Amino acid sequence: MKYWLFRAAAAATRIVPRASALAVASWLARAYFALKQEEASEVAANLQRVAAFRGQPLDAAAALDRARNIYISFAKTVADYFYFGSADRADALASLVDVENIEALARARAAGKGTIAVGAHLGSVENGGAAIVRHGYKFNVVALPMADPRMDDLFQRQRRERGMQVIAAGRATRECVRALQRNELIALLGDRDFTRNRDATMFFGAPARLPTGPARLALGTGATLVLGFCVRLPDDRYKLFFYDPIFTDKTKDTVETLSRRIAEGLERAIGDHVEQWHLFHSPWDIERDWLLAQVYAEHG
Repeated sequence: MKYWLFRAAAAATRIVPRASALAVASWLARAYFALKQEEASEVAANLQRVAAFRGQPLDAAAALDRARNIYISFAKTVADYFYFGSADRADALASLVDVENIEALARARAAGKGTIAVGAHLGSVENGGAAIVRHGYKFNVVALPMADPRMDDLFQRQRRERGMQVIAAGRATRECVRALQRNELIALLGDRDFTRNRDATMFFGAPARLPTGPARLALGTGATLVLGFCVRLPDDRYKLFFYDPIFTDKTKDTVETLSRRIAEGLERAIGDHVEQWHLFHSPWDIERDWLLAQVYAEHG
């Protein structure tokens, strides 16, 4: 059923104006939000934690009201994913993306040991990747295979049509190392860990289960870390921006210190655009997060 819903969404976005697709997506998101109040309460709690960390406390009612915006943001992101999912709309997408500090990627590539671009479930990861490809970078993205092969093919085919090279999670480490040795760019998400790791990193003032893979890979290969994010603007354009590179020093850096530097970048970006943070559970509930990740990794 889910597959046919996504196929229908993909087909619909090919024949309706983008504004109409976004309007329908927003309406569906509001309806879904009303049906998912238990989950929405958890999203609201995430908002409260971020707000408190930034010294801007948010009461429960206000947080729940703002949580609705996260559902709308996610729905519009999915609509745009399908709307811009074919190569013939690449120019249209590029015209909607403002890019800031793309020089960070050039500086990382100049170091010659590959680049690890670390993002989050923030804004539109897919449109950010497409914009990076347009700037001439070989873009490798690590993706978990979906349980339904048809769904997996639908999503991976659209990524390939956008010029992205997909690395399946099952063989990710070896393929990532090879890509970095070729001085290419690989993209990893830094706010959700799908491994069996239970290590915690301080995140918005409390221990959270964040992936250590980016830090471990950087230490093992000498690759440069660059945090980058693609967020939606109020007029439904996008801004793709990067923070300055983190050059790995094996004589001084550890997994813990690099993971903390990554977390600080995530705190900054998520804090500035928290209503586009598409994480629908708490990463601070380490055991539950671990269980959810294992279920998702196994069943998609």
